[in-house]
Amino acid sequence: MNRVSLNILILSVCEKIVTMVFLTLFILILFSPAEANLHPVRSNKSLYEFGVVGGAGFVPDYPASDQGRMRYLAFPLFRYRGMRLRSDEEDNLKARLFLNPLYGIDFSGSGAFSANSDDNEARKGMKDLDWMGEIGPRFYVFLMKTDKLWIRFFLPLRMAFSTDLLSTTYQGLVLAPSLSTRYYFDESKFNSVILNVTRTHTTHQVQEFYFEVQNKDATADRPRYDARSGYMGTSAALAYIFEKDKLGLVGGISVTSYKGSANAGSPLHRSDFNGAAFVGFSYLFSQSEERGYQ
Repeated sequence: MNRVSLNILILSVCEKIVTMVFLTLFILILFSPAEANLHPVRSNKSLYEFGVVGGAGFVPDYPASDQGRMRYLAFPLFRYRGMRLRSDEEDNLKARLFLNPLYGIDFSGSGAFSANSDDNEARKGMKDLDWMGEIGPRFYVFLMKTDKLWIRFFLPLRMAFSTDLLSTTYQGLVLAPSLSTRYYFDESKFNSVILNVTRTHTTHQVQEFYFEVQNKDATADRPRYDARSGYMGTSAALAYIFEKDKLGLVGGISVTSYKGSANAGSPLHRSDFNGAAFVGFSYLFSQSEERGYQ
C-alpha cells in the first residue's frame, strides 16, 4: 500500500469515527432527560414566534473566487425558547445536554449559494456548483459572561452536503473553530453587535467540490488539479442586530483570507481575499403570550 492510499484509508476511517460520534451526540441531545434537573427561569421573550426572514447581500461566487454578485433570500421563521429545546436569535438549535450555564453543546449550520459556472470566468465550461449546506454538533464554552458582554469559544464539527434540490450528495466534514464576542447595548437583549473570527478546515470532498479540475475541464489556462484536504481559510465577520416589537433588522460585513490554504495552487483559487456585505430583516406574524425560558 503506497502513502497516498494509506492517507486515503486513514481519512476514511476518521470520517466514519467522526460520523458515529456525530450520531451519538445527536441521540444524546435529543433524548437526554434534562428537564428534571433544570431550574427554569422565565425569559422576557415569548415561548414561540412565527414570522418571515429575508435579506440581500453581495457574496463571492465560491471561496477564493475573484468574482461575486448580489444574492437574495427569504424563508419562514420559527423561534422556540423551551426549557430543554430552543431555537432563537441568540443561538442556533440547542438542546440542553450539559446543565452548566458556561458550556454546552448545540447544533450549528452553514451554507453557500449555488453558482452558474457560465457566469464565472474561472469556471466557464465546468459543471455548475450546487447549493452547499452544513450541519452538526457544536461545543461551546463561555470565556466571559456578563449582562452585556458574552465571549465564547465554539468548536463545531459539521457534515457537509450539496444539493440541486432534487438530490443530495455527502461532501465530507468541516471543522471550524471560532471566537465570538457579542455585546448587548441594553438588558432587553434586542440590540447587539457581534464579532466572529473563524478558522476553517475540511476533508477532501469539500475542497474537491470547489477547487478540483478534472481532465475533461482542463484548458490551457486551467490545468488539471487534484484538490487536497486541510486548511481552507480564516474569516472575520461583524454584524449589528436590532429588534423592536415584531420587526428585526441586521446588517454586517465579513472578510476572509485564503492565504496559505491547502489548495492555493488550484487554478480556481483566484483571490487570496474575499469580502461580503449583507442586510436582512425579520418580521413576526404571531407570538405566544406565554413567556419562554432563559
